[in-house]
Amino acid sequence: MDRKITINLGLFMIIILISGCNVGNIVKTEKDELLLNSISHLHHQIEQEEWDGAVSNITEFEKEYAKRKWKLQLLAAQSDYQDIELEVELLKENMKDEDKVECLLRLRQIHYRLTSIYNM
Repeated sequence: MDRKITINLGLFMIIILISGCNVGNIVKTEKDELLLNSISHLHHQIEQEEWDGAVSNITEFEKEYAKRKWKLQLLAAQSDYQDIELEVELLKENMKDEDKVECLLRLRQIHYRLTSIYNM
């Protein structure tokens, strides 16, 4: 049974490589989209300087990210998802300081890295 799964998985990967499909469109689910959308929501809250709400939502983002991390580990290099985690920690520190510019920069970095991983 394991051999059959391995063969099917191998064929699937070959088809993806041959067809030139964007893997991100195949592997990105609705929950992954929610993760990306939460960044937009955080962006809005930070622009409006709603710091309490943003702090609460970054905690929710981290929970959702933890649930999706297994997929990121499959799709990306270790440094890619570790960079996201570093950016999240820096974002939280900037939120404590209510540094709007740095927070928005961190959010853009997180969004860029996630988008890059899903579109590989």
